[in-house]
Amino acid sequence: MDDYERVSIEDWAAVADHLREFAAGGEVDESDEGIEVTVGSATLLVTKDGRVAAGMPLHDFEDGGVEALYFDHDAEAIRVEGGDVSYEFRKP
Repeated sequence: MDDYERVSIEDWAAVADHLREFAAGGEVDESDEGIEVTVGSATLLVTKDGRVAAGMPLHDFEDGGVEALYFDHDAEAIRVEGGDVSYEFRKP
């Protein structure tokens, strides 16, 4: 994961900035709980307490207690890593 930048959920301002950058060309919905990004037919929700949920036409993903996200803006990808979980969200 050399190309990915690790961003701690605890650094919410940085998480929000990265999600806004990732969503360029899509939609961003911010609330007191978190941020939901919609790009094409795919959505990614990240909450301040570390819940991540993603929805795409062929699958869904949800995990709680995420400590960090990994961003690769050049590849238009976000990774969730932790415990037994490894998930990558890419722009469609």
